[in-house]
Amino acid sequence: MKILVAVDGSPHTQKALDYLVAHRAMFVEGNELFLVHVCTGVPGHVARHLSREVVGDYYAEENAKVLEPVKAFLEKQGVTNFRNQGRHGHAAEEILKAATEYGAELVVMGTHGHGIFGRALMGSVATKVIAETDISVLLVQ
Repeated sequence: MKILVAVDGSPHTQKALDYLVAHRAMFVEGNELFLVHVCTGVPGHVARHLSREVVGDYYAEENAKVLEPVKAFLEKQGVTNFRNQGRHGHAAEEILKAATEYGAELVVMGTHGHGIFGRALMGSVATKVIAETDISVLLVQ
């Protein structure tokens, strides 16, 4: 099974990773993991004043800040069957695009667990992913 794991560097991501490792037989062994981090895109009015190289370096640095510790954690746990990708833009949209491109059969995400009221006020990446995909989504709170 191809499993996309959305990571953002938060404690909620760590809980999701801990869950995957704790349930290794179900989620890790024999499966392909694809780690995806989405950093916020540089606004157009800022990007037009910067070279592509500067913007590209910014995205690479921001993604590495999150992906490198995740990679180190998984490798320390003996998990090596993963790939990773840094993206930029709107988190839910990019997670959905990545899941489709990768052919994911499951998306795993940590969630803040704000509840109905919090989601209504702030929106939620997890809520948007669930609402806009037919791929199974596992939320870890």
